[in-house]
Amino acid sequence: MLRLHSYLLGLVLLALAVVVALTLAGVMPPERTSVLGALLADDSTTAPSAPAPTVAPIDRPISFDGLRPGQTEAFGLREGLVVVQALYDGTVAPFSASLRSLDDPQADPITPVSIIPPLSRQGGASARITTAGRYVLNVELAEGEWVVTIAQPGDAGGAG
Repeated sequence: MLRLHSYLLGLVLLALAVVVALTLAGVMPPERTSVLGALLADDSTTAPSAPAPTVAPIDRPISFDGLRPGQTEAFGLREGLVVVQALYDGTVAPFSASLRSLDDPQADPITPVSIIPPLSRQGGASARITTAGRYVLNVELAEGEWVVTIAQPGDAGGAG
């Protein structure tokens, strides 16, 4: 029995030595809790990231509708002016939405639109897109039907 305990203690010490060696060699960051987890983890410093899917810029105004807060599917915007127009049929709760860049999630929201019923049922905003890329409409507040149209000057039938 003593022999079995000594054997198990030796295995535990060997495993600990392997973890320390891997941590010192930089294979396993110190915050990882297991060797297997560290080896299988998706670490952006060691694995190449897959390219983001491309989204073609809109060539005509696009519209989204809904009843509650949420995020739309991705759409492309090119550099230049973007115009956002919103209609809201909520009764009491305000409506708030903005464009968000998928290519730069840390960027500030673009063209925030707010509508406060019953004072108004429609709103709009415009902004300059400085970086072409993939965007989504993020509706932060809504409790009722809403429709948002997004256009860029030069679109077929667009704003401008």
